[in-house]
Amino acid sequence: MLLGCASLLSFSAVGCSSEEPTGAVTGDEEEIVNIPHTDVKNQSIGNCWTYATVGWVESMHLRATNKSLNLSESYLTYWDWYEKLIREPGSEKLSTGGWFSTATRLFDRYGLIDEGAFIPNEATVDRSAAQSAAEAAINKSMREGRLKKDRSPKAVREVLNEAWQLTPEVVASLNSVFGDSAPRTLSSTTKIPAGFPLRRTSSIEVVNKRPNQAGTKATLKDVMGRWQEVSLPANQASRRAYFRRVQKALHDLHPVIMVWDVDWESRDRVAGSFPLMKPGTTIDGRHMTILEDYQVSDVPNVGLLPAGVTIGDSKILNAALANQAKIQFLRTKNSWGNTADPSGTGQFKGYVDLYADYLTPSNGAPNGLVSFIFPTEYTETVPSGIEPDRCNNADDGVICGSELTSNESDKRLFTCKGGKTSAMTLCSAGCESAACKEPPPPNPCDDIGVDVPGLYCGDSLALLPSDPGFNKLYSCQKDPSGKWISPATECANGCAPQPPGVPDRCK
Repeated sequence: MLLGCASLLSFSAVGCSSEEPTGAVTGDEEEIVNIPHTDVKNQSIGNCWTYATVGWVESMHLRATNKSLNLSESYLTYWDWYEKLIREPGSEKLSTGGWFSTATRLFDRYGLIDEGAFIPNEATVDRSAAQSAAEAAINKSMREGRLKKDRSPKAVREVLNEAWQLTPEVVASLNSVFGDSAPRTLSSTTKIPAGFPLRRTSSIEVVNKRPNQAGTKATLKDVMGRWQEVSLPANQASRRAYFRRVQKALHDLHPVIMVWDVDWESRDRVAGSFPLMKPGTTIDGRHMTILEDYQVSDVPNVGLLPAGVTIGDSKILNAALANQAKIQFLRTKNSWGNTADPSGTGQFKGYVDLYADYLTPSNGAPNGLVSFIFPTEYTETVPSGIEPDRCNNADDGVICGSELTSNESDKRLFTCKGGKTSAMTLCSAGCESAACKEPPPPNPCDDIGVDVPGLYCGDSLALLPSDPGFNKLYSCQKDPSGKWISPATECANGCAPQPPGVPDRCK
């Protein structure tokens, strides 16, 4: 499948353009999962597939090394155009669309390079002017210039170099590695000029993580073949299991790639989200992005797991895979620049939240979701050991866990609705009468680490004047088990600390 990527405002079936002004990009992608991502960029032509796949590589490398790469989407686009111009000698307009398999083949054949090493003046920008200028120049040459008459490898390379306005140094380095016409394939023995940061897939470090196994060090070349497209099932009954596979991959911190259809009429521009696909809508184009997180409700014995809150408890993550759990939205790193932040926190500028009612609507509208690309070893099965939802068959309302489990030591407080947990609170002091018990007052004798039993003012025990027990006189002593206890007397006129060795007293 050839992917024509949706950018902003307008695009055709296989290409798109953006006219939206851009701002500075933040790299604050801290974050149910904490998939590391590099900075958001802003595509200027219909090549979202290059941004998604290059961002995929950067994410996997960042996870493995804690070091950010800024790889060039323009470089990938250059070689994609070369192959299309040779393969389609009669064409008069570039197709900018592509696919995951296109990208991985190009990675393996030509490598990847740092942004500033290919287009030096775009080393630190988020939106490439060179891409749109090169596209216009190539299309003109195909209609009325050199490429109209000559599609030989040498001519195509020379026109590409000129259209991209590559520096003589970059052209010389490319020719040294690949030749000046039909390119040689980059191999383990290919000599790369000193100072030219061209990276083979066998040299880019990533983590090789398989289900139920610890991650190991690997290279991009090692793992690329494990990632495959899995399309949205036509059968709605199969979709919960389908999403479960994606959740499992996300829980293992894989930057899952998502392909989805764009309907601009369904977009909430302020919130940075696509909340609802409308019936009768016309799909405007296809887009590819990388998942960062998701939000899920109806998790057994938990309720809602909000996006943006990292969950480290494997039992809770497994509970999120239960059949009753419902994905509310997927949060994805986009390539439309530093626009709205769907989280409202300022931490996810340029990200987009795609809601279930947009991706798989039940109102007769077309599905927004097309497919996911992830390691296909992740299965549809529900993990064993998930605790049955304690709200099942319970009345709606707030109920102590001890009533639902007949276990007096259960400290959970459940909010039950429709036979499912909508919220759960863990009460530190236990639960009673459908509420959390008040925790016992602090033990200042124990908290401060008193060495000698005796009488101590709250001031001597590091209490603040604003603390309720500041004006109390505490009798610090140990019980038979050796634990400090702190019976106290309220000092009506305040408490008077005394010199060291002298017991404190009330005034």
